Amino acid sequence: MKKKLVHFIRNKYALATVIFVFWIMFVNDIDVFYMIRSRLELRALTEEVEAMKRKNIEARQSLHDLSTNLATLERFARERYYMKRDNEEVFVFKERSE
Repeated sequence: MKKKLVHFIRNKYALATVIFVFWIMFVNDIDVFYMIRSRLELRALTEEVEAMKRKNIEARQSLHDLSTNLATLERFARERYYMKRDNEEVFVFKERSE
């Protein structure tokens, strides 16, 4: 076993290959850890894009509902801008931030 290892180390092509692989995997600017981080970041950004697409679809649906349905428009105005009719009173309850 020891003889094979010594023979492997003395082989200049095998030694150059091992050094090259070590250099590419750990020393180079684009090493294994960089590629792993890049893939994780790409996955996170892809998930964020999908979430934004879903929010965009929901916003378009809400806009369509607001522009076509008067009951939805009235509900939105009452909830968002505290609008009221002449014979009503509006009470706004806000939670305390502690």
